Amino acid sequence: MALYIGARDLSGFPLGTHQFIVITFPNPIALMVGDQVFATKILGPRLNGIVIGAHDRGTLNVEVFERGDTIAAKEFFGGSKASWSKWDYDAELRVVKFNGADFSLHGERKLISLVSAYLINQTLDPISYPTGGIGFNSNSWVQSAIEYSGGKVNGNMKGLDIYHKKRIPETYFLPFCPPNPRIKLNQ
Repeated sequence: MALYIGARDLSGFPLGTHQFIVITFPNPIALMVGDQVFATKILGPRLNGIVIGAHDRGTLNVEVFERGDTIAAKEFFGGSKASWSKWDYDAELRVVKFNGADFSLHGERKLISLVSAYLINQTLDPISYPTGGIGFNSNSWVQSAIEYSGGKVNGNMKGLDIYHKKRIPETYFLPFCPPNPRIKLNQ
């Protein structure tokens, strides 16, 4: 089991980079994220995983197994072939460390808890997606979730990954957080 931060080319726009999270497992399992149970998917030889990312749906929406993120993870882990003759996502993934270790059951559980809370909060108090990604975006969402779970990783991936250093306030990742007086982002 390992936790990764991933980066891929933006869909339809090769200049930018979109970040996402991958949690891998040696065997298939079901994992509850938010109020839904997701079965892992095969990402590569003898490797199953779950792929989570935030996306521009007018608001900063978290999605499990979004098509582009999942294809990029499969390309990286060998579950699908990239070809020189057609466009691919040029995925880059880095292992997230917890207290110097590649594996932390506590860290991964905390990450899932944070993501689950964000899923609730995104319906109660959504964050508007910034114009052109300039503001709190998918990259800042991934980096915030990793940091608040206790993970460490160099978040400056290859390519133009704007606002990967900008953190969404932790209150958006906490359960039972009332929308007032929460700071309004990207307004």
